[in-house]
Amino acid sequence: MAETVKILQAPQAGLSDMAKLQDLNVESILENIRQRFEADQIYTYIGSILAAVNPYKTIPNLYDFEVMEAYDKRHIGDLPPHIYAIANDTYYSMWKQTANQCVLISGESGAGKTESTKFILNYLSKMSQASAVETGNDVSVEKCILQSSPILEAFGNAKTVYNNNSSRFGKFIQLAFSSRGVIEGGKVQDYLLEKNRVVGQNPGERNYHIFYALILGAPDEMKQKLGLGAPEKYKYINQSGCIKDPNINDQQIFSEVNEALKDMKLNDEQVSDVFELLGAILHIGNLDFITAGGAQVSSMSVLKQAADLLSVDEYQLANALTEKTRLLRGELISTPLDEHQARDSRDSLAMNLYARCFHWIISRINVRIRTKPTFHSVGVLDIFGFENFEVNRFEQFNINFANEKLQEYFNKHIFSLEQHEYNAEGLDWVDIDWQDNGECLDLIVRKLGLLSLIDEESRFPKGTDGTMLDKLHSNHAKNGFYIKPRVNNSKFGIKHYAGDVFYETTGFLEKNRDTFRDEMLTTIKESRSDFIYDLFEDMQESSQPNAAKKNRKKPTVSSQFQESLHSLMSTLSACNPYFVRCIKPNSTKAPNAFEKTLTLNQLRYSGMLETVKIRRAGFPVRRLFDDFVRRYRPLLGKDTQSSHSQHKCISLLSSYESTNQKWQIGRTKVFLKEDLEIKLERDRAERVETLVTKAKACFKGYLARKAYKATVAKIVFVQKYCRMYRQRRRFLNLKDATITLQRYERGRKARQLFHVMMEERRLEEERKREEQRRRAEEEQRELERLKAEAKLRELEELQAKLEEEARIKAEEEAAQKKREEEERQRVLQKAKAIETAKRLEEEQAKIRAEEERLKLENELRIRREEEALRLEKEEAERLVEEKRLEEEVRRREEELAYAMQQVMTHFDDSIAQLNSPSDLNLDKYYGDMFEEADQDSEYQDDDPDEDSVSRKSDDLQYWEGYLNMKCGGMVNTWKKRYCVLRDETLMWFRAKQEALKSGWLMKKGGGTSTLSRRNWRKRFFVLKGIELAYYESDSDGAPCKGIINIKQTKDILDSSFGRESSLDIITDKRTYHIVADNADDLSEWFSILMRVKNANEYELKQMQDEDANPKNAIGTLDVAVIDSVVPVHLQTKPNAFAIITAERVFNMSADSPEDMNGWLKALTQYHKGQRTYSKEEILMSGWLTKENTGTISRPGITRKKRYFILTSHSLDIYKSVDLQHKLGAIALNRLCSVTVPDDKMFKEIGTWKFTIHSRRYSYNLFTPSNDEAWKWTYAIQEVIDSKPPIETPSQILIKELREASLNGYNDEIDKIYKLNPILRNVPYMLKSPLLPLPYGQIMSSNLDKGYTTLQDEAVKIFNVLQGSEQLPDPMPVIQGILQTCQDLKPLQDEVYCQLVKQTTWVKDADNLNNLRNWQILCCMCCTFIPSRSILRYVRFHIKRQVELSPKTQMAAYAGYALEALKRTRTREFVPSRDEIIAILGRRDMNATVFCHGGGSCQISINSSTTAGQVIHTLVKGMNLDSCYNRFSLYEKSGLVEKAIDDRSVVADILAKFESQNAQNDDGNKDSRFRARGLSDRGKPWQLFFKLFCFLDTQSVKPDSIEYSFLFEQAHEEVIRGKFPATDEQLIHLSALRMQFDKGDYVHGDWINDLTEVYPVDRLKVKPKEDNDFGFQQRDRKDTFISGTLRGIGEKTLKRLQKSASDDNILESVYRDDVSATITAIIDKWRTLKGTSAERAQNIYMSFMRSWKYFGSRLFEVECHDGRQTYPKNIWLSVNKSMVAVHKINDPNPLDEFPYEKILSFGAPIPNEYKIIVEGRRSELTFDTTEVFEIAKLMKAYINEIVKKRNMIPA
Repeated sequence: MAETVKILQAPQAGLSDMAKLQDLNVESILENIRQRFEADQIYTYIGSILAAVNPYKTIPNLYDFEVMEAYDKRHIGDLPPHIYAIANDTYYSMWKQTANQCVLISGESGAGKTESTKFILNYLSKMSQASAVETGNDVSVEKCILQSSPILEAFGNAKTVYNNNSSRFGKFIQLAFSSRGVIEGGKVQDYLLEKNRVVGQNPGERNYHIFYALILGAPDEMKQKLGLGAPEKYKYINQSGCIKDPNINDQQIFSEVNEALKDMKLNDEQVSDVFELLGAILHIGNLDFITAGGAQVSSMSVLKQAADLLSVDEYQLANALTEKTRLLRGELISTPLDEHQARDSRDSLAMNLYARCFHWIISRINVRIRTKPTFHSVGVLDIFGFENFEVNRFEQFNINFANEKLQEYFNKHIFSLEQHEYNAEGLDWVDIDWQDNGECLDLIVRKLGLLSLIDEESRFPKGTDGTMLDKLHSNHAKNGFYIKPRVNNSKFGIKHYAGDVFYETTGFLEKNRDTFRDEMLTTIKESRSDFIYDLFEDMQESSQPNAAKKNRKKPTVSSQFQESLHSLMSTLSACNPYFVRCIKPNSTKAPNAFEKTLTLNQLRYSGMLETVKIRRAGFPVRRLFDDFVRRYRPLLGKDTQSSHSQHKCISLLSSYESTNQKWQIGRTKVFLKEDLEIKLERDRAERVETLVTKAKACFKGYLARKAYKATVAKIVFVQKYCRMYRQRRRFLNLKDATITLQRYERGRKARQLFHVMMEERRLEEERKREEQRRRAEEEQRELERLKAEAKLRELEELQAKLEEEARIKAEEEAAQKKREEEERQRVLQKAKAIETAKRLEEEQAKIRAEEERLKLENELRIRREEEALRLEKEEAERLVEEKRLEEEVRRREEELAYAMQQVMTHFDDSIAQLNSPSDLNLDKYYGDMFEEADQDSEYQDDDPDEDSVSRKSDDLQYWEGYLNMKCGGMVNTWKKRYCVLRDETLMWFRAKQEALKSGWLMKKGGGTSTLSRRNWRKRFFVLKGIELAYYESDSDGAPCKGIINIKQTKDILDSSFGRESSLDIITDKRTYHIVADNADDLSEWFSILMRVKNANEYELKQMQDEDANPKNAIGTLDVAVIDSVVPVHLQTKPNAFAIITAERVFNMSADSPEDMNGWLKALTQYHKGQRTYSKEEILMSGWLTKENTGTISRPGITRKKRYFILTSHSLDIYKSVDLQHKLGAIALNRLCSVTVPDDKMFKEIGTWKFTIHSRRYSYNLFTPSNDEAWKWTYAIQEVIDSKPPIETPSQILIKELREASLNGYNDEIDKIYKLNPILRNVPYMLKSPLLPLPYGQIMSSNLDKGYTTLQDEAVKIFNVLQGSEQLPDPMPVIQGILQTCQDLKPLQDEVYCQLVKQTTWVKDADNLNNLRNWQILCCMCCTFIPSRSILRYVRFHIKRQVELSPKTQMAAYAGYALEALKRTRTREFVPSRDEIIAILGRRDMNATVFCHGGGSCQISINSSTTAGQVIHTLVKGMNLDSCYNRFSLYEKSGLVEKAIDDRSVVADILAKFESQNAQNDDGNKDSRFRARGLSDRGKPWQLFFKLFCFLDTQSVKPDSIEYSFLFEQAHEEVIRGKFPATDEQLIHLSALRMQFDKGDYVHGDWINDLTEVYPVDRLKVKPKEDNDFGFQQRDRKDTFISGTLRGIGEKTLKRLQKSASDDNILESVYRDDVSATITAIIDKWRTLKGTSAERAQNIYMSFMRSWKYFGSRLFEVECHDGRQTYPKNIWLSVNKSMVAVHKINDPNPLDEFPYEKILSFGAPIPNEYKIIVEGRRSELTFDTTEVFEIAKLMKAYINEIVKKRNMIPA
């Protein structure tokens, strides 16, 4: 604290404000600055402008927190000059001036601009934090803004010769403040990053800090992951000779950047992606190139490291760096680059990667600190200083241009505007001269200025730096600010305000174009890293459609910079500026060193002397009179008599300074010196403080009195309640006592009554007992009497019984029947009673239901009556309006008649004169009149729908109204329908579309209990406004069964479960359970109900004002299919007309003739009416022959010639060129497509055909001209490409999910899934695809596989997914889905989305259907790579499902799929059955690799294992690491083989084998070719491991495994006939092979298969060819081999070969020759007796090695040489050092071409191979089917040469 006070109170050297200098000249200013600099007082005022000298050292305590606090709320000049004083005044000026503020920090590079910016930001942040603490706000935004500085400095600053921390980009940091002074957000705008610094620096300079910080500060684990070592190893950071600087702590920079990136809410993956990109740039810088058939990468290991960090394929990256492709006639042509071009490609890649990463980081910072518009803002501009190096390039030109603009801004505010205002206000003022740089800026930015000429030359394809320089010289050589060098060189100069600067134009145009080759962009966009892809996502390829047009309009770097600079100037002009002029005291960055000359130059070109003069003499503070009075009212007092503001100002200022030296009065403003303003502000603050103190005292007294009165009131209140409480307690005690007495008295009386009642009860009981006793005695006596009488009666009855037995029996039977009848009658009566009661109950229920229905109908009737009254009122208003319009039309018709009468009086000579120009004027008057009437009617129309109709253009007509309609044969009665004609579609509805939605739903209501299906009711639901009503039917007048107010519902829930798509509407009384037919319908109902529930009145009105929805229409008719519209005479329907199509007739009837005429006119004009086009509308027109190929076929359809007009929206079809009869239109959107003209069809039918695929139909169009066909094709495709992309709801929701996941809004994600069933599993069929798919029929390129359209195939696949769990064998289904996706590429993303949908929100994660879908998803992930957006969606889905169900079988499949997506490569074939089985088991699969001699081995592979990885495994396993030659994998079938590229997926090869073997088993049953040895059909395909490149055949040791491979392949070349040897030599080699295979000859041994040891093709005698080349041919020696065929002539042999129908003829021809050859081999074999196998092998190999070119691969080709240098059929030899040309069977070459001489090679067209050799006039052209094999082998040998040249010896 003491040190801080010491600094603030230290005596000031010189003057702290140079406006107070007495001797005003540059020397005095310089001396004042020097004195203050030597006293460590680096800040000096010039009024309110701050001059800051860079001390190049740390001044203790100068920027402490206590110093900050000292400058808070202090005026400029109260304390010594300081950067904090400017920041403080800027902060409080937001309130004082109620405007945005800005601080412009300028100066040369190294003057301290960046540090000054940081000090200002620190101060503003502290002020904000202090305000935030007072208001309780969060201070995280301030932290983020401060933490952005380390990031921006590390990525945007570098060490230069002038500055250790020079900003190599410009930035404008804008801080947004709230009204309480708290920073609420901000924005960083960058300008012109110096990209070329990434790839090169001047001596003594460094690259951007982040590269050194990464290498020196990153932990070892990260450096190991990035493959980084010492900084000296990397070219991009070591070429300048300066790697480390003692003043720069790279380790600290890395830790600060790492922490700041996390504060910016970058997750670990994003931070890792940034560092991986930086590491990749360093590795890219180490790439170098050599010439070998064009530029080749010298070190593949370095390339692999860079490719791995960028997540791209290393071979694809190598091709992008060394080859250039161009599109020629629809084909991509590759051209190799030279070394210089390849290095430019490398540097371009590095620069663009860094620039895109830098912009991405700034965008992330802005996202972190962004905010909504707030109170005011403070902007701090830290932009590159003026630069003048030894070599100044394009970057310095733009930097100095920006400094010129800023200097102009400074001059404008300090000199121009200020002096202009003095003169305008009439002040006593003498103008001060100052250096104006306006002419210099005019030279740069005016029309045909430097920037204009540079941009113009940049857009010329043939423009060069030289032509640009010539244009600059020719246009501006005479300009005084332009410097043309005296010596012709590549420079030009400009006289800037800071001095003359010469610019080197080399590279100007290339940097201004900022081109990035398409090959590089394609490679980068195919990166597996989302981060890398996102950086280049918005960059378009120039080879895309309309690319040439886009490139012409593409803004250049300078134009973009100029536009952003203009935007910056506009922003600054809207702010109140503060200026900080930074000064560099010396050029060596040494402390305490002051170079007068350097400082003086800066003072001069910055206009410091003029600034001091104008600040000293001028009045920088100015206020309007009223503003001044309002501001300083506290100082005026009450004694001011005048009421005029000007007089008050004079009165107040005179009291302060009567001499008028420090103030003047203008016409409208008061002008003050800064010191006078400070004094006024200080006195005002004191006065305000005094007044505020008095006001506070009065207010405090008021508060105290108020508090006293409140206390008294509270005391009285408490006393009142205390007294009340005491009285109430007394009353309650008395009440309790009274109640107690009453209780005791009532108890006494109750007990007394109880005793009396008990006595009465006892007496009554005794009486009852006595009565019972007497009754029992009487009963006993009566019983005894009865017993006696009974005995007597029994005796009497015994006799009677016997007599009457029969009679009694009959009577009993009769009685029994009678009782049964009575019982039956009683049961019937009971049933009737029950039925009657039930009927009564039902009638009562019906009465109640009828009363409820009548009540609802009454309510509905009342509403309808109200609606009818409203409609009648509107109709009455409409009639009144129509009547008014009719009156207006009648009046204007009278005027028109009068006008016509006047015309007729002047032109009655001839009727023809009525068509004169005056008649045209009359028509124009008539048209104008009705245009005015239309405008009036539109203006007066209050109906929103009608208003929207009136705004539609003529070609998009809209018509609506009620019509009675009847469709013949389908609806027998007339029905009234509401019809709408819109967008080429006629729709009809049951009623006017006032409902937001309507449709059938199943309803269950009355509670939440579960009812059976039979208790459900199907109801027609209609949503109008906020009421959802349901009816018994959809007919007019159907009874309403209930109404639900959606606004009053408690909740609306999606209660879908299993296969049921349902939702619950919960109200206060009931819960309505509603079920839709499918998930899509439910999703629409749920969405619209939630929208209504959550909508406010305005949003609800917008929903109600929407146009008719075609989904709610009960019928639609495409206008294009209407044949005619004619009136119909019907007695019952006088206003009827008919719409006739090819399939149906629609009878319509309007209410009035006017309505009928309106509909007829609308339909006729819409469909067949005359149409007038403007010239701008017609893109192309002409006659074409049309053929409809749509799915709806018409019998007898033929091709018809029609007139077509192409507009920007559709292709209109007319019957004739007069445009009278429109036959239809093809609406064009982004999903339409057009096929190119077909050459094959032209050969068949003689006309050119192209096809347009639209939404409903596909049209074949024919024209006899090829040029016209291509013009139509290109024009239609251009219209399609101009349309915006179509997004489906699924795509929109996927974007919402991505945004929510990026921001970490998990609740929002759950809400999206909950509200949108389209994202979830549904049990119903899909009606339409989830993604937009191109229209049209699918044209299969090979076999007809039964595909229809992409939409149909997508729906079929979804239907298959739903029933996949019921399949016993899912393999065919899975392979079918994969094959469909392989054939139809657009379906791949669609199937991914379908699988994601069906695996989302599944209640049982491990149910069979879900697991089956996950298995199919795994197969998809192993086969296809989805597009980037879908790939992100799939990854997000997989990770989310694993989090939701971590320990399930589903999670295991999800993890497998996620890993598969990381490694999947592009496939050519769908997985084989074995691969699918392995995928379903989540394991690797086994593959068998064969070798020579029948050997094989099993290897484990997955779906992405490449051939190169298999080769590496086999080489390791066989211990072939140190072999001399290079191995490869082959696909082989018998003698047919093909080398497999190292990048090929092995699983793809196996899948191809499975397909080919299946074809062989099915279709190749002819064995003639196999027996003849001409082909290897029928033999299984195998993976074969053998040598590929023969690099050193002599050094291979005989006892090594490599020697065995070499021997086997040498023998293989022999038996293929690809080794130049005589017949005797071949017989000797065959014998050696037999000795090696079988040992010594044993009597009876025979060679069963001659093809295994001898080239049998040599035995096939061919016709002799005439030798026209001058070469001597050796006659074939007559031996026993040729004797057999000597008697057969050439013609006979040809005839035999052509007419042979089976193998027997040829076998008969060659049998003797083969037998003789075998005999000769056996004879030779006998002579080798005793020779060991090893000895025989060595002899064999010695002979092979004796050929000079052993190891060469021989290809039989046909040569096309115009000079006839070579024979037609030759051998093309490819070996490790050259390519040679041999005559067939000739060991000596005709010509040799070393790889160093080969400029390029390749196959421009199929089966044609070209080689361009240096020094040879013509190129070598060969015909062969092995072009890819030759190119692959040459490429491999060239790569080996590159490796060998760059190999560093141990």
